[in-house]
Amino acid sequence: MIKRVLSVFVCLMLLGAIAYAQPENTEDAFTFSDPQGDAFGSGSFTYPGDQSFPKELPAMLDLVEFRVVNTDTATRFEFQFAQPPNLVQPWGGEGYNFHRIDLYISSGGKGSTSTFRPGAQVRFREPWQVNLRIRDWQGAYLLDWKDDPEDNQAGVWQGGTEDFKVFVQGNSIVAEIGHSILGPAKENWRYYVLVGLQDAYGLDHFRKIADEQGPWTGGGGSETEFSPNVYDILAEDAKSQKKQLDWSPGKLARLEPVGGKSGTLALRLVAIGAVVLMAIGMATLVWLFRKK
Repeated sequence: MIKRVLSVFVCLMLLGAIAYAQPENTEDAFTFSDPQGDAFGSGSFTYPGDQSFPKELPAMLDLVEFRVVNTDTATRFEFQFAQPPNLVQPWGGEGYNFHRIDLYISSGGKGSTSTFRPGAQVRFREPWQVNLRIRDWQGAYLLDWKDDPEDNQAGVWQGGTEDFKVFVQGNSIVAEIGHSILGPAKENWRYYVLVGLQDAYGLDHFRKIADEQGPWTGGGGSETEFSPNVYDILAEDAKSQKKQLDWSPGKLARLEPVGGKSGTLALRLVAIGAVVLMAIGMATLVWLFRKK
């Protein structure tokens, strides 16, 4: 009887190990939830007052989840918001004419701790190597940290290849980049996500968040070149977001990346532990049943 119980226990443990010890570079590469209702930057940012900007705009820019998926042919980045990005579209375009999104990927090694171009007015704790720059007007770009910021044609342009697509799907803005351009996402990649308001005439197409709200500018920021022009970032909670977006004259806010092998490994170890505990519980039930 004891041998049977041990056999059941060992089999369950092996099944758990098989289920959770697969290589990380499978279809779902990374998922991270962001708190809902925190599209206010460091806590006090407001939105432009012109009637073109709807009352739903804070929810439209409110990032609630970021997901990375490796398909057979492309790497898929999904930016999910509290409201559909195309809920209100006064200026046409591809369906997200309010959004200005930057994804910075930190994969280790040499890189940059500054944004590719001035505009978001933040810096980074860890260097990045790849920048996915999303805007409705004139399309998206994939940039390398070595590209020239002064070159308006730097990087890979969405409109220049069929292997680079950006579109709205439900509540998400989705970017699919072919493996011929960007390889599959790796388990050690770490991510910065910046969400601002798009402005065709703003620095790097970020709309200014000034000291006081105006018809075409947000309020709660400053007139300087140091306060962030970002309404939401990928962060664990609103407290972390406020802390990261804290700035002072002469000193930009410094952001922390999310993701990476260590965090993923920890989650996998927790999952494996849960499976082992379940196996022990089921083995105990079998033993009690046999004892009767």
